[in-house]
Amino acid sequence: MRQAIFLLFAALPLFAQESVSEIQRNIKAVKAEMEREKNLTQAEAKRHSAYVENTKQKTAIFEAQEKELSGQIDSLKAEIEKLKGARQKALSTARYYESRKIKYNEDLAKTIDSLALFVERRFPYKNSEAAEALREISMQLKKSVLSPEAAFGRAWETMLERVRLGYTAETWNGNLESDGRNIAGKFFRYGFASSIFISQNGETVLWLNTQNGKWESAGDDLMLRTTLKETMRVADGKTAPKLSLIPISK
Repeated sequence: MRQAIFLLFAALPLFAQESVSEIQRNIKAVKAEMEREKNLTQAEAKRHSAYVENTKQKTAIFEAQEKELSGQIDSLKAEIEKLKGARQKALSTARYYESRKIKYNEDLAKTIDSLALFVERRFPYKNSEAAEALREISMQLKKSVLSPEAAFGRAWETMLERVRLGYTAETWNGNLESDGRNIAGKFFRYGFASSIFISQNGETVLWLNTQNGKWESAGDDLMLRTTLKETMRVADGKTAPKLSLIPISK
């Protein structure tokens, strides 16, 4: 029994020593853990501080960009308003010139129509064809088939052709309706001054009265008949050139 108690007391210092060492190790472990937590906390604080700073910088950048973009938007709005004003002005100008163009087309069409009437009332030679051509030009202009420039050009050419007739002479074979008869013969035209017709058998001798557009007969006026026939021969190149008399309406 004594031996057992002695062993027990002998073991007590060893147990106590081990407990103190264990406690010290635990304390060191706790301190190390606390130090690690402290370091982690500090690192986290640094990261948070850096994040906050970075966020502030980004926020400042975004605010500057927003301000710049806002300025650009205001500038664009002002430019859009200018463009709207310019567009309205351009549309107004376009409408003005479009109305002027329409008025010009209408006036040009009326003028061409008046030329058709003028042609019909002048020397009665191919005047119906020329008048019809002018009316066709006017109609196409009114329907916008022809541009004003093209219409003017065609009307101008038609009138020039009429002017050319004024200083040309020609003979041609054809038929003339007179007193309900269709008479074959030859025509002679001298400018817009006079025109004569002689039938193939030489019996019908007519001259054109340009005042009323009717063919007048030489009738029994032998001198006039002879003169007109001689004029036709000269015009037809069947005799030497010489002065010939032709009747002209007053």
